[in-house]
Amino acid sequence: MNSLRATVLVLGLANVLALVVWKGWLGNGLPKGEPERLENQLNAERMHLMPGPAQPPVAVAAPTDKGVAPASAPASAQPEAPAPLACVAFGGLNAERARDIEARAVKADGLKVSESRGDNPSSWWVHIPSLGSRDAAERKLTELQKLGVTDLFIVNDGGPNQHAISLGLYKTEQGAARLLDLLKGKGVRSAQIQARGGSLMRVEIRGPSDVLTDFTSTLTEQMQGLSRLECAP
Repeated sequence: MNSLRATVLVLGLANVLALVVWKGWLGNGLPKGEPERLENQLNAERMHLMPGPAQPPVAVAAPTDKGVAPASAPASAQPEAPAPLACVAFGGLNAERARDIEARAVKADGLKVSESRGDNPSSWWVHIPSLGSRDAAERKLTELQKLGVTDLFIVNDGGPNQHAISLGLYKTEQGAARLLDLLKGKGVRSAQIQARGGSLMRVEIRGPSDVLTDFTSTLTEQMQGLSRLECAP
C-alpha cells in the first residue's frame, strides 16, 4: 500500500515537472513549434546584430541615355592630323629625265605625278613668210637687195616655209629683235621673228608635305642641275 502511494506521487511530480518545462517557467523552455518561433522573431528586443566583415565600396555607374555607362573608361588616343598637301615642279626636262623623275615618284607613298610639255626655243629666226611661189620670192629678194639687205636667201625646202626669205638665225631673242629693228630702219615691214627648237617637259609632283620634302631632297642630291619650281597643291 505504501509502495503504491510512492509510485503515484512520483508520477504526479513527473507530470508537474513536465508541465513546468513545457511552459518555460524555468527560463530555458523549448520552443513550442512554429507559433513559438514566429513569436520570438517578432520580439525585436531579443535580437542582436553581430558586426560582419567589412565589404569594399561598390562603384555605381551613372545612367545615360543609352543605359548604364561604365564606371570608368580609358581615354582614347586622338588620331594624328594628316600632313598638309604640297607640290613641287621640275621644268626644262628632256624626255629621258622626265621619265626618270616620274619613275622615282610613283614608288614613293602618296605622291601623284603629272607632266606637261612646253616649248623652250633654242633659236629665233628672222624671215619674211612664204610668198607662195618661187617667182614671187625672187621678186621680193630683188626688192630687199635694193633696200640694202644683203644677208638673205630663199627657202626651197618643202613645208609651210617653202618660198620664204630667210634674213638671219639667232641663239637669243634679243639678237633677233635687234636685226628686226635694223630692217625696219631700212624700210622692211614684212619681216618677223619665229621661235624654233625642240619641246621640253615639266613634271609636277603632289602629295603629303613630309613625304614630298624627303623625296625632293633625295632627288636633288641624286640628279644634279634640276630646275625646281613652285606649283599649287
